[in-house]
Amino acid sequence: MKNKGFTLIELLAVIVILAIIALIATPIILGIINDSRTQARKRSAELAYTGVEYAITSYMYSKNGQVPKTVAELEPYFKVENVTLTVSNGEGKIKENGAKDDANPLCTIALTTDSKGFTVTCDGLMDTKTITLSE
Repeated sequence: MKNKGFTLIELLAVIVILAIIALIATPIILGIINDSRTQARKRSAELAYTGVEYAITSYMYSKNGQVPKTVAELEPYFKVENVTLTVSNGEGKIKENGAKDDANPLCTIALTTDSKGFTVTCDGLMDTKTITLSE
């Protein structure tokens, strides 16, 4: 009677081959995941900038063309899903809902030095953009 089955060496060879495949595939998969996270943050930053534009437009529409003078005036008009605007010390911080890192906001909004618009800065995610307003 012949024994059917695998020898210990055959099983070890299969395990070694699977381990090599796992070692090759893991960094590739992790790189794809990190790239996806970065792209998602970039899209969120673009969405946040669009939200700032919308907040300014909504404010001006509701105030008969009056231009907002502070970031705090924009806060009630900022309506973007998955991101939140909070204002403190005259500067707005846009954070992703559920973000673990409160010290690293997605974007910041500040009044321009000439007080005629707003600067939106999203560090490394997109270029700094300035929205200039006039009455």
